[in-house]
Amino acid sequence: MAPSRSRSVVPFVVVGLVIALLIGVVLSNFAASSPDALQRSIINSACQDAPDKEACLVEQEGQPLLEIAPKALLGYQVTWLSGLVGVITTFAVGAGLVVLLRLSGGSPRRPDAG
Repeated sequence: MAPSRSRSVVPFVVVGLVIALLIGVVLSNFAASSPDALQRSIINSACQDAPDKEACLVEQEGQPLLEIAPKALLGYQVTWLSGLVGVITTFAVGAGLVVLLRLSGGSPRRPDAG
């Protein structure tokens, strides 16, 4: 088998990051208008007979345990920013893991590499 040329993964990663950013920033605006699964289950159970379902939902949710996020990210107020922060954070964690694996020499080798 002829040795294959080494290809850079940078274009693949950049295109993937751009697609993820577009999904996170643009599509998050459409998804945030409806309650998520946790909110829906609270409305269907604890707030089922409440006259004001929104007030009941706020009361049932309570305060967040970790208030480390900026207020703009809580409660779906700036959805595109939440999507942007989520994509960048996920990318940073993944890139950090790849760097750590490469520095530790734990990167997997191809079976045909000799």
